[in-house]
Amino acid sequence: MNDIILKAENISKAFPGVQALDKVRLELKRGKVHALVGENGAGKSTLLKILTGLYTKDSGEIYLEGRRVEIPNVEGARKLGIYVVPQEIQMLENLSIAENIYLGQYPLTKLGIIDWRALYSQANEIKKMLGSSADRLDVRSQVMDLGMGDRQLIEIMRALIDENVKILAFDEPTSSLSDSEAESLFTLIKNLKEKGLAIIYVSHRLDEIFEICDEVSVFKDGKYVGSREIASTTKEELISMMIGRDLNLFGQRKDRATIKDEIVLKVANFSHSKAYKDINIELKRGEILGIYGLVGAGRTEFVRGLFGIDKKQSGDIWINGNKVQINNPREAKKYGIGFVSENRREEGLMLKASLTWNISMPNLSKLRNKLLLLDLKKERKYAAEGMQLFDVKASGQETIAEELSGGNQQKVVLSRWIMADCDILIVDEPTRGIDVGAKHEVYEALKRIASDGSSIIMISSELPEILGVCDRVIVFSEGRKTADLENINLTEEEVIKHAFS
Repeated sequence: MNDIILKAENISKAFPGVQALDKVRLELKRGKVHALVGENGAGKSTLLKILTGLYTKDSGEIYLEGRRVEIPNVEGARKLGIYVVPQEIQMLENLSIAENIYLGQYPLTKLGIIDWRALYSQANEIKKMLGSSADRLDVRSQVMDLGMGDRQLIEIMRALIDENVKILAFDEPTSSLSDSEAESLFTLIKNLKEKGLAIIYVSHRLDEIFEICDEVSVFKDGKYVGSREIASTTKEELISMMIGRDLNLFGQRKDRATIKDEIVLKVANFSHSKAYKDINIELKRGEILGIYGLVGAGRTEFVRGLFGIDKKQSGDIWINGNKVQINNPREAKKYGIGFVSENRREEGLMLKASLTWNISMPNLSKLRNKLLLLDLKKERKYAAEGMQLFDVKASGQETIAEELSGGNQQKVVLSRWIMADCDILIVDEPTRGIDVGAKHEVYEALKRIASDGSSIIMISSELPEILGVCDRVIVFSEGRKTADLENINLTEEEVIKHAFS
């Protein structure tokens, strides 16, 4: 029992109309990484917020090193040695790394002013604790110049200035990281657990959990399902525990007979500086075309240029055999193209607006009455059909978008463009940050849309997703198209080979 640092028993938490947690439990051990998994709304994030002081529990007991404790707020959690590296990191952009690390705790001279020499010296000592992961950081440099991976390191250093730190929690830590940044984070987490810290790791990415975690607890609908040693379980078992049934994540293969010979989109010699060069593709009616490549391959930049978000420098586009000019998203929509951005919170949704408005906004011209005013009754009916199309789970149409889970937010964005009668739909990382159940629903929806006659371009960094959903795969490497592969008995090795070309 001595290795158990934290024990939570019978933890319950309710919000208006929702029982978020119902007598759940958790045990954390020193020097172990413990994953929390479950579908969106399963309760894992709520439990994490209770343990780190963002929420207070309604009932239950928490024991730290065998002593019963209360965690009233974030400051109370930190006094107990519990810190969190949040999914959305907040930094003061115009301050240095050192200033952000010691914010509110600056060393002072006898005159009561900041002791800058001591500040930078102390920050460098904390940086050494992260090993080679932080070698590239200059504690005097401004945060505004740093990427998400480096900002996470700063959050970790904020925790490590407290010699009392015992538990460090990570909430979807790789959702905005490149592959190399993620690998650096994994190395760092392994180093931290060797120092005796207990790590809580919340992620939808099962590959990550099996790579770095020692134990996993599964939650479903606010209830504790069970815990497993990573070494003695499988992805299939965890998925079954999460959703309550066995799941073939990618479902049945789409019927290739629905793909027509008709070319709905042709792109010739598309180029933009160093981002992508001389890209040529064709998209058939009813086809799901995957675009795969490593970080920096130019995939996202290419489709943003195609949709008119960013300006291309050269190249031509044909829609249904007609040469067209697309200079902005409004023109792209006019030609029947929709775009689901990889950044749904900043570019895909109006977070403070209702679901009705989010779904109907791209198609308001069709929802006007004879006086050219918005017909509210028609709009509500239209939005209701959109929510039903993807089984969006919400308390009602007037729910604010930011109140939804990540999976349901993604379904709202997809619904918006499908309801707008898009002939061609571009989806960039359509399942990033959503749970396995929601992923399955998105895959099925994309296949259904394509089978009904629309065409889809799908970008994904997850190669199993590309091979599980797409009919054909285009591979990018360093801004160039290196392969065009029919997805018939296609292997990951074959695709990866071209990604490194």
